[in-house]
Amino acid sequence: MSFFRPAAHVLGLFLGLTGGAAVAQTSAEDQWRVTVSPYVWATSLDGNVTLAGHKAPVDVSASDAFDQLESVVMGDVEVRKGRWGAFVDYQYAKTHEGVSLMGVPAELGTRSTTVSGGVLFRLIDAPLGGRTAFGDARSFRVEPLVGARWSQLRADLNTPLGAVHKGAEWTDLLLGLRVEGDVSERWTLRAQVDAGGLGDDDRHSLAWQALTSYRTPLAGGAVSINAGYRLLHQNYEQDDFTGQRFDWKVTRHGPVLGLSLTY
Repeated sequence: MSFFRPAAHVLGLFLGLTGGAAVAQTSAEDQWRVTVSPYVWATSLDGNVTLAGHKAPVDVSASDAFDQLESVVMGDVEVRKGRWGAFVDYQYAKTHEGVSLMGVPAELGTRSTTVSGGVLFRLIDAPLGGRTAFGDARSFRVEPLVGARWSQLRADLNTPLGAVHKGAEWTDLLLGLRVEGDVSERWTLRAQVDAGGLGDDDRHSLAWQALTSYRTPLAGGAVSINAGYRLLHQNYEQDDFTGQRFDWKVTRHGPVLGLSLTY
């Protein structure tokens, strides 16, 4: 079952319902803005990886996440002007864990790189009264998004009978929605969901995140402290030249903490 088709249906219904309602208001601050957001995502991994006929469970709990994680680089850049925005999100993670194959101990290492990017349009910008700590008018915002997610995976499975290595890369088109609102002068809530896949049951993805942000001017700039929870589910299957399957059915999820610098 693809996540892309139901997501498109839901978004279509949403656009139809809001088409006759309030139209997005043009912000008085119609200028270019760039926001850089480095973050740390303490991911747990759940699912299964199949390499050359060997199926290995992936089970890294939140408490073991930092023990299994060997290296990580994560960050997001967003550019905005008026109603339009564009973003690029980069994630690289390398993990290593001990697994069991029919009672036989083995070692599974994974390396994953995910780059997501897209365009946002501010469909609704409803004023809430007052201003934020950055001087912007407080509002409730709804933004559909379209984009793509490029993924590159490598899995290394070491068993007493030998080592198996397999890699893959693919791109999913994305359709999603972002909703955020200024709860107070300093606090903002954001939720975002997107789904990828083109009707292919062998390849689809689903991602969502919920964040709360605390805004504070610092040294003449705009800084937000962000905390929340994030999830990315990916399903990818392919046959290699030997006729063996490479399956990656893994969900990464966990708390996220970061900063946003806007200029």
